[in-house]
Amino acid sequence: MNDTVKRDNRKSLPGFLLVILVAGVLGGIAGFFTAMAADLGTLDAIWVRLDQMMRTITPWAIPVCTAALLIPGFCLYRSAKKRYAAWDQESDEEYQIMEGQLSYALLMSTLAMLFDFFFLAASFLYDSSIQSVIFFPISMILLILLQQKVVDQTRSMNPEKRGSVYDVNFQKKWLDSCDELERAQMGQACFHAYKIMNMVCPALWLVLVFLNYVADVGLLPIFVVILLWGVLQVSYTLECIRLSKHRS
Repeated sequence: MNDTVKRDNRKSLPGFLLVILVAGVLGGIAGFFTAMAADLGTLDAIWVRLDQMMRTITPWAIPVCTAALLIPGFCLYRSAKKRYAAWDQESDEEYQIMEGQLSYALLMSTLAMLFDFFFLAASFLYDSSIQSVIFFPISMILLILLQQKVVDQTRSMNPEKRGSVYDVNFQKKWLDSCDELERAQMGQACFHAYKIMNMVCPALWLVLVFLNYVADVGLLPIFVVILLWGVLQVSYTLECIRLSKHRS
């Protein structure tokens, strides 16, 4: 066993060192050109244009994003509902299409929520809080309504499912009503998200470190990225420890 472990380490080490080397070279190149851009005033011009753009779009961003995302979401839900009403209870392909439509409808509601929170925060910086405070709860009501309809339709298609989106214990009840295959799929999806975040967080850290040299963004954004990364790592590890104790 020890020989196998050492052999695997020796086999993987060159590739790992190559990745570190390439990342270091790319980081150095990015830092060099970032510093040059700062000296030429390019970054200042970019920040000014971004600030002007945000000041223009922020007052109406929430209703526009809500319409752009939730209207297609409700259309997907309606299409899945009509398909299910006409389904012959035999075609697995048709059932998978309906599930995909409902999943994308939920994705639309999630994206709408993220945009809502982002532009609500932006509105306080660009003196457009009155419009956002009005539009934000309307958008949230609509996206929660979409989520409720998607969950209800999913329960109609799967009578064994339990839970209401208005129940504070919805996630636990829904998970308890899932079979082993569905739980395995959730586990794979969660691990995939875990891997993605472990790539995104260090990339964001690197970008913010470079920006701090040329734009003085401060330590707060870097701290937030490290905090989120730490919460991800620690919560994942502790949950693995907890599950391993139950398994034994």
